[in-house]
Amino acid sequence: MASRLVVFASLNQVALVKRDLYRSGVYVEMLRTPLSLSFTGCSFAVRCQPADVPLLLQNCEKRSIKPGGVFEETEETSKTQRRVFSEDELEP
Repeated sequence: MASRLVVFASLNQVALVKRDLYRSGVYVEMLRTPLSLSFTGCSFAVRCQPADVPLLLQNCEKRSIKPGGVFEETEETSKTQRRVFSEDELEP
């Protein structure tokens, strides 16, 4: 199954989201955003399962954090991503 990459502007945002999800029993992986998806110089991302994206976005909304995008990452080629949600759909 393809995982999702949710891109954020800073490490602090990722840490807050990751902690909230961990407390909800959801494991996510924190990583530097691939250069092709980065929208700022120091952006970070969260890798999660597709089923966890709604909860992740809900936590972002509670904290007034706006993700830079949600991308699909396939198992066949982890270097291939495509935008799953537009920026307008990510408005908190």
